[in-house]
This record gives sequence, C-alpha cells and structure tokens, in this order.
Amino acid sequence: MKNLIVYYDPDLTTAIQDDAPIPDTGPREILIRVVAAGMNPKDWKHPLPAYFNSRVNQGDDVAGFVEGFGHAVKGFKFGERVAGFHRMGAPAGAYAEYCVCAEWTVFHIPDSLSFEEAATMPLATFTAAVGLYRNLRLPMPFSRADAAAGAADASALVINGASGAVGSFATKLAKLSPAIRPIIAVAGANAASAKDAGADVVLDYRSPAVRSDIEKALGGRPLRYALDAANSPTSLNYILPNLDVHSGRYTCTTSVGAGISVKSTEKGEQQIILEQWGGWWQQIWVGSIHDDEPAGGIMFAAVVSKILEMVLAEGRFSGHPYEVVEGGLNGVLDALKRLRDKKNGNKKYVVRIADTPGIS
Repeated sequence: MKNLIVYYDPDLTTAIQDDAPIPDTGPREILIRVVAAGMNPKDWKHPLPAYFNSRVNQGDDVAGFVEGFGHAVKGFKFGERVAGFHRMGAPAGAYAEYCVCAEWTVFHIPDSLSFEEAATMPLATFTAAVGLYRNLRLPMPFSRADAAAGAADASALVINGASGAVGSFATKLAKLSPAIRPIIAVAGANAASAKDAGADVVLDYRSPAVRSDIEKALGGRPLRYALDAANSPTSLNYILPNLDVHSGRYTCTTSVGAGISVKSTEKGEQQIILEQWGGWWQQIWVGSIHDDEPAGGIMFAAVVSKILEMVLAEGRFSGHPYEVVEGGLNGVLDALKRLRDKKNGNKKYVVRIADTPGIS
C-alpha cells in the first residue's frame, strides 16, 4: 500500500512509500480502509526537531470502511462506515490506504454523513471532549439537568477560539447539555460559524471591551468554566478577570510554557499569568484517551464514541467546514505548509486517498 511519511530534512518534507505492508491489528484495534484523512496543526508541529523529531505517518483523523479487527473487538463488522482517531506518533496513520485505530476511538457514521466531513472530526472532537468533561468536569449530555433531580443551576461556559475546529466542536458538545448555559463564544472574523455551532452569545476577541463584554454576557452569573482553544497572554487577560478564582477551572489547547520544545521546563508568560491568578488550570492532552493517563481515559473515549454515534445519527452533530486537498497524498506537503502558515482560513484540510495517482 501507499503510506506517507512526514519529517524535517531540514525543512518540512513528505515521502510516499509505495510498497508499505498493510498494518496488523492488535486485539482491540480496527483496520480501516481509508477513504478520507483529516489534517491537523500537530501534523507539521510534531515532526519538528524541537518537538518529537519524528519520521512517521502523522495522519490521525480517518474515515473509511472497517477492513478487519482484532479478536477482542466487539460491536464492529466488516464493511461498516466509520471514523476514528489514530494514536498520535504511532505507525499505521491515516495518510495511507489503510490505518489502524483503537476500537474505543472509532465510531460508526451514518450514510448521510460524507467521509470527508467525518474526517474533520475525531482528533478535534475528542480534544474538546477531554477539555469539557475530563478537565473542566462539566456535565455530559446524558446528565440530568431538571429541578426534580436536584441539579444545580445552569453553568456558564466561555469558549475562546470558538470558530476553530476544537472550539467549534466544544460548542456543539456543550450545546447537547442543557446544564451548560449560557455558552459564550469568543471568536474573530468567522464569528458566524460559532453562532451556527450553537453559542448563545458570540463576542469579538478584537474588541477593546471584550473583557467587559464577557461580564455583560454573564448577566450576573458566576463564571466557573473556560475552554481556551486559542490561548495566549491576551486571551488570559480577558478571560481570567471574569473567572472565579476559588471555584473556576481553565483549560487550554496549547502549551503555556516557554518556547516550543517539549523538553523545556522554563515558564512562559501564560504560565506566569495563570499562577498569579491562582485558580485551577491545565492544558488539554488528548493523548490521554490512548495512554489512559489520568486513569479512565480509555473508558471515557468509548463513552464519547457512543454519544457521537447517537447524535450523528439523529442529526444533532456535524463536522467542520473543509477543503479537499488536490492530488491526494501528493498534495499533503503543500497543504501542511499552508496549515503551518495559517492560510487555511476557518477550514480543515481533508485528503481523499483515492485521488492519489497510482491508487484505483
């Protein structure tokens, strides 16, 4: 099969292996015949020498057909339409004709959902879910929110960077639970997409009054939850003054330390601001659903996968706007560079494997 490797030598580079073996599956793994693969910023970041300096198939968002599975897999059949989240940094990634995913990160997709749209979802959706439910400890969609259950009042939530993939999926997930209200989205030029995702209020991060705009949107309610999908010192300066220091929880998608090296222990400006604030904070690590660290990550992912199957079938959840990469795997390098240079707008890039020359 064709398999694409991403690495730096010395600049960002890709190479297609034409005769790579079809990967084997472990006891709880599913082999997927890839129709579409989604692209993520980590695909160009992780191979950097300052990150993991890796030479591997970086694709982690996959949609296609079940082609095989390990002996311990339950609930999947050959030929079913699925999407899945490949384990980051592991072999058998999504930029290939076949990909392997852990069964608990694979979910069935309805016939009404295209493979391309499905391929925009896995990594970003699981990232949003870890942030909302594992880090912020917000109620999941099946949690009772009625007065008879003795549920607390609805909890206000701020989502910064709400027009990007993680922020948009966080908004869509939060909207499934009536116990999370209001959902206050902070976005920029693509603010309309945040409203479409289900935000109750959409604010412009470029406004000089964005801090007070958040306060007004709260309408006197306390703010105890903030998911920052575009974290920076600037976003902290308009979120944290509104976030209760005693009961508030803040989570973000990228490092708050100094520099980009994964080996760096130097504090960055964001970490200093957060420590001065004094409340609870933590970066989202979506790999926890593969590592099972903190404990429970695997079971959590299995539950989220079942929720996604249900809400997708019911039409209550959707993918992210996307653009198909020309040339299949041959177009990945150019698309990664555009992603790196932030020339993708608000769209996810999606690769159709069958568009690769030499693949029928």
